[in-house]
Amino acid sequence: MNKRVTDTSSKSKIDDAEDLEIKKVAHSNKYTSLILLIILIVLFTLTLFCSIFYINNYYDKKLNIKDNEEVIEVNNQNIRTLIMNNGPFEKTIDDTITDKEVNIESYANVEVNTKEDSKEDGRLVFDVKYAIEKNDFGYNAISSINSDVIVRFSYSFDNENWEDVNYIISTPTSTIGAITSNFYDVGGILGDINVATNYELTSKPGESKKMYWKSETIIRNRESTVGKVYKANFKIEYKASA
Repeated sequence: MNKRVTDTSSKSKIDDAEDLEIKKVAHSNKYTSLILLIILIVLFTLTLFCSIFYINNYYDKKLNIKDNEEVIEVNNQNIRTLIMNNGPFEKTIDDTITDKEVNIESYANVEVNTKEDSKEDGRLVFDVKYAIEKNDFGYNAISSINSDVIVRFSYSFDNENWEDVNYIISTPTSTIGAITSNFYDVGGILGDINVATNYELTSKPGESKKMYWKSETIIRNRESTVGKVYKANFKIEYKASA
């Protein structure tokens, strides 16, 4: 009777070789997957960074935002409101100024967009303030158009036709009235001047309404004013919306 002999040692060598080859393939696949994962993470990070950069750049260009400007956006279920402030300014009268006076214009605007499906008009309530942070120019007991520093405020609904503010406005310590050409004498004044308080801007459903505000500050260049500093910030402050 013939006996079949199986060479187990040969079979074991083959199995070991196959296992080793499988492990090599598995290790290679794992290494390849890791490389691909790292590449995907890097690409995702770069894509996210570029997207954020271009979105911000587009948003800034669209709104014409400068480095010192302030943008306040408030949204709810009925409206989208946007406030833009030009930012603070500072001026020192020195010997580099050749003109007899320095004229500084600062702008701010508000916008109300009411959704078409809103059941009522959109409403934004805000304050308009002129914050004087530094004022080396002296106070005048009697207001005068010839004061070292004067300011005029105005508003517009189309950014072309402007209406001057000419009513009495409040300062931290008193009230002041408009003088010639609707200017206000702000010599010696520090703190917030309240140009408009609890002002309401409304828009109907589906309508966008915008309002512009402007301050014109005139600082005299005189021998007595050389070296003096003036710093202020014309701004709109958000109060409420609905």
